[in-house]
Amino acid sequence: MSNIFGSAEQIKNALPNDKTFTFVGGCFDLIHVGHVHLLEYASSLEDLLVVAVLSDSYAKKYKDLLRPVINEKQRLKMVSSIRFVDLAYISEVSPNDLETLKILKPDTIVFEEESKNTKRMKERLENISLASSYTKIRFLPRYNEEKISTSYIIDKIRKSKTSLKDSGRVE
Repeated sequence: MSNIFGSAEQIKNALPNDKTFTFVGGCFDLIHVGHVHLLEYASSLEDLLVVAVLSDSYAKKYKDLLRPVINEKQRLKMVSSIRFVDLAYISEVSPNDLETLKILKPDTIVFEEESKNTKRMKERLENISLASSYTKIRFLPRYNEEKISTSYIIDKIRKSKTSLKDSGRVE
């Protein structure tokens, strides 16, 4: 049985009534250990983990025009194959969109710690409280054993390519 679904509504219909679930969302471009850190933690909080993978068009709105690097179908397939993920779908809107939260009513939602005191987080928390009075919020500190992010990986690749070109080893 596939754990990939087409919408939040399909996810809701597939969720067993006797199970609790954690909900996370993100771009998940160039999967790295920071993503695994999030998914492993989130999966430990409830019976199941539901992941909203942001669509290409939605991700471009807050990333740059060259992102995501990997298309949404491939990102969804990669995320859904990670052992911590029980159900996943592509989201055309913010995972914290009021309508999405009203449909899913997750037991727990996980956010990155560094977003805790932002204006955007205040809006997210308001939507969560309007959609479900019992949803718990958890904040996860960024993976920090080493510097890692998709942007960091992209910059490192660009610098290594420039360095090789400057050394005459790449045309």
